Amino acid sequence: MIMTRLRHLLISLFSRTQKTKGGIDSGRDSFARLNKYEGKEKRNLLRKINNFRARKTTSSHQPFQPSAKTGKWRQRLLLAFCLVLAIGLFIKSSGSETLRTFLADLDYFSVTAVDVSGCRRVSAAQVRRNSGIVINSSLLFLDTDRVSAAIKTGLSWVKDVDVIRQWPDTAVIRVLEYEPEALVVKTVEGVSELHYMDRDGEPFVRVESGMDFDFPVITGLDLITDQEQRTKRFKEVLDFLELIRANNPNLPAQSVSEIHVDPEEGLVLYMVEYPFPVFFGNGDVRKKYVRLRKVLEVLYKPRKKGMEIAQVTYIRMDYLNDKVIVGYSESG
Repeated sequence: MIMTRLRHLLISLFSRTQKTKGGIDSGRDSFARLNKYEGKEKRNLLRKINNFRARKTTSSHQPFQPSAKTGKWRQRLLLAFCLVLAIGLFIKSSGSETLRTFLADLDYFSVTAVDVSGCRRVSAAQVRRNSGIVINSSLLFLDTDRVSAAIKTGLSWVKDVDVIRQWPDTAVIRVLEYEPEALVVKTVEGVSELHYMDRDGEPFVRVESGMDFDFPVITGLDLITDQEQRTKRFKEVLDFLELIRANNPNLPAQSVSEIHVDPEEGLVLYMVEYPFPVFFGNGDVRKKYVRLRKVLEVLYKPRKKGMEIAQVTYIRMDYLNDKVIVGYSESG
């Protein structure tokens, strides 16, 4: 249709304005001549027609092609979807155990070393043995919680354990040991036993022959039946232990032999070098500790006359408010 219209247009453009009579050659030189404006308009029209025809021809034969970037993105998305779908179907069809077995057999993730740090009272060999980690087992399926629990259960000196996977083939075990602060009498199956106690008040190891006994001994807690009172008194014991940890020259931790918890008197202290009791009482632990240091500083000074520490029979820190009474014997 377009070609037909174009043909008719061309015919009309070059048609004669009027017919002439005569023979064959009678009208050869009688074509109509266009003025300048009409010729320019017709040339513009022809140019537009040619451009339109070229666009129609190109658009009718060239198929739509998406951009390369869009095509690659769609291909990747489709590939990822197919991969996830395949893995899901594999696991759903009882393939999880097969996958686990396959991963466990990968040599790249086989355990080749177990590094242990933080040991002082227990050996690294004991930690490795109690961990249950087997060389050449898979690091991918290492149960860190189980390993930590096994070490703490098997080794009483171990307070906490941190198990870390160091990829691709190393298990790292960091050990935190208990630090004894005192000895405490603990009843186990009706038998009183002496245990080490850490600064948090937790008994952890029974003291046996040959172990270090150079710690304050805490006694009398089992005599307090009221749980609330026992907790309160025990908190005061821990506070006092924290204060003497500073090792003031007049009252270092090594100078305290026993801290007895009495239901009536409260805390009663006994020194290593002197047999007299110090009735510490209940409450105001820090204030009484500072006063006791000052009293002992006075007593330790040599005097020509007057009271000396060898003559002291007791010290009562709770005699009156803001008062300390020191009992002594003139005969020594």
